[in-house]
Amino acid sequence: MNEADSGGIVTARNVDLSSCDRELVQYPEAIQPHGAMLTVDEQSDRVLHASANCAAFIGKPPEAVIGAPIAAVLGSGWRELIGSLRRMPLDSGPVNIARESFLGSDQGWHLFAHRCGGLIILEFENAEPEAAGATSNLYSAVRADLAALQATEGVQAFFDLAVERIRAFTGYDRVMAYRFAEDGSGQVIAEARREDLEPYLGLHYPASDIPAPARRLFALSWVRHLPDVGYTPVPLLAAKSPLVTGPVDMSFASLRSVSVMYTGYLKNMGVQSTLVMPLVKEGRLWGLISAMHHAAPRHISHQMRMAAEFLAHTLSLLMSAKEDAEQFERISARKASAEALTRLLDSEADIGAALRSAGALDLLSTLIDAGGVVVQTGGEAATRGEAPAAAPLRELTNWLLERAGPVFATDRLPTHDPAAQAIASQASGVLAVRPMPDQPILIAWLRPEQIEDVQWAGDPHKPVEISDADGMQRLRPRNSFALWKESVQGRAVPWRDDEKDAATRLAAAIAEIAAARKGRIERINRALEASHSELSRYTDVASAELKEHLRGIHHLTTSLRRRHGEVLDEEGRQQVATILKLTQRMDALVDALLDRSRGGSDSAAETVDLDAVVDDALAPFARRIAEDRIEVRRPMRLGTVHGHREWIGEVFANLIGNAIKYNDKPERWIEIGVEDGTPPRYYVRDNGIGIAETDQQLVFQMFHRVDQPEQKAEGAGVGLAMTRRIVAHHGGRIWVQSRLGEGATFYFTLAPDGERRDA
Repeated sequence: MNEADSGGIVTARNVDLSSCDRELVQYPEAIQPHGAMLTVDEQSDRVLHASANCAAFIGKPPEAVIGAPIAAVLGSGWRELIGSLRRMPLDSGPVNIARESFLGSDQGWHLFAHRCGGLIILEFENAEPEAAGATSNLYSAVRADLAALQATEGVQAFFDLAVERIRAFTGYDRVMAYRFAEDGSGQVIAEARREDLEPYLGLHYPASDIPAPARRLFALSWVRHLPDVGYTPVPLLAAKSPLVTGPVDMSFASLRSVSVMYTGYLKNMGVQSTLVMPLVKEGRLWGLISAMHHAAPRHISHQMRMAAEFLAHTLSLLMSAKEDAEQFERISARKASAEALTRLLDSEADIGAALRSAGALDLLSTLIDAGGVVVQTGGEAATRGEAPAAAPLRELTNWLLERAGPVFATDRLPTHDPAAQAIASQASGVLAVRPMPDQPILIAWLRPEQIEDVQWAGDPHKPVEISDADGMQRLRPRNSFALWKESVQGRAVPWRDDEKDAATRLAAAIAEIAAARKGRIERINRALEASHSELSRYTDVASAELKEHLRGIHHLTTSLRRRHGEVLDEEGRQQVATILKLTQRMDALVDALLDRSRGGSDSAAETVDLDAVVDDALAPFARRIAEDRIEVRRPMRLGTVHGHREWIGEVFANLIGNAIKYNDKPERWIEIGVEDGTPPRYYVRDNGIGIAETDQQLVFQMFHRVDQPEQKAEGAGVGLAMTRRIVAHHGGRIWVQSRLGEGATFYFTLAPDGERRDA
């Protein structure tokens, strides 16, 4: 990238931000002026390159150095250094191999060496005299800082303290911790600064601010130092030799001249010196510690740079450990939420309804960091947190149901579905799973557009500023932030791999629960089918036996009336008639129950006159009603319904029988009536012993009898259970209202959508 006529100021006129990723910053062909550089061919030991300022360091001009043997250039000092060069690893960056004075000069220099592209690259820097005890004091300070950093809890607290300690350690005006995102963009996550400086904490920057080539170079060296941003580059001169095949690769060189984009940007910020330390995790550049000095150029001594290098290395290790610890805590919490959710789903009959419950939505919200969560099952949707309105949410879930199988993840939903731009503020990012591909069950976590998550600064429609001094357009940090905001429209914070893994595992767990439940249901159905087959055979045998006995009673009673009817009085003849009617009714009831047990249809249903049914139900109790002087009240007609006459008759017979049986009052009464409603509520009321509140639900259970100490009740406790089954079969329900000792009222409904029809 060539420097323009604006004195090194990078402007919108002379910089194409899109070209930064293509800049060959490792081949600057120049160095910074605070040192000198020579390159030596390893095969011939001849100098192939020399910086134009080498005379100031080694006492010989470039023309006297280039092409000469390195031993002739450095004299006897070189012969003493050869052993050091052979012992030291030189392939991963500069190594300080000597602190020398050349040609009898009193001035000392640090000599650094590293190997790159078949060359030994030698770098010379001034060796400033160190104060007595400075090195040991520096070591003690760094050790104390590391102990304090190690004691912090959490990544954020770690970086807040790190930038404070590094600023005190280096004396720079501003120190920032900068974290990279997957796309190369970054954010200032911690900052320590001089109070009068503008804060940059929290600002995000596009990847072009620190382009890929610069990120690569930062990752190669633990310390990058630029003492004077306003420096004039010193050319690196090359020998005219076949051994020189191209520019020198300065990827590891400390003195490498930096990009004009970088220096121009720093000048626009008012920065005069920088010290940058990489933060590396698992071999990848995680972020940077960037120290900036605004007051004046600032040169950091070799001893302090060594301490900074050690600190940077240790910071990376500590940062990795603390981030891993936080990650472990997140995974542990996520695992606990997932286990609680699977227990909840496993305990509910309807998985879809359970997923939409408040408890499940709370657990899903804690499982993955998102702005909102939505669950759709069976056409019904439930949400927690920020989510689109009903209509666009329905469009989104339908769109996802066609694509999420079993996992769909994107941080740029509008690029997949342009219609989603309307909901970008809630759902630019979507992580969705379909646990069971054959069922329309969807779980989706939503993330908002990134610009919704950060504090506004700068104008996105004004990505550069025009200087009042010269009218030039300048790129500055706040403008870069505005450029970043433009670059992330319609984009959310990307989903991490561990989050996608958690969603995948949850979907698998739900599918496993559903499969296990399906297997259990199939086994139960097979067992029920076998049981039903056996029960059907038993029912057939029992019904045939019962009908045979009923026919015997009917025949005997008929014979009794035919042969001895003339000797019976009127009451006897009525009792015989009642016996015959009861046997016919019992025979019809057995036929109806047998038909139902065989899975028969409702073909036996008819229009039933309830008043006539009550007459028949009262008939068997006529003698007892008369003997006990029980008053039977029928305040209104009941009308007609559509149903099974025999079964409905059994309901009234059971309720009337219980009202007679469970009554200890001197003056007893029974009331049979109906209350208007939709549907009508039929009732049988009495003034008997009543039912305790704790027993009012139990009375409808099979074989349950409510016995009072003074009351001897007959029966096996199946009447009310059968009554409830009959009412349920007719689409109604039955319940009781009672107070102990004050009687009871049994209500029931039939055909919930029907209306009572008066006769």
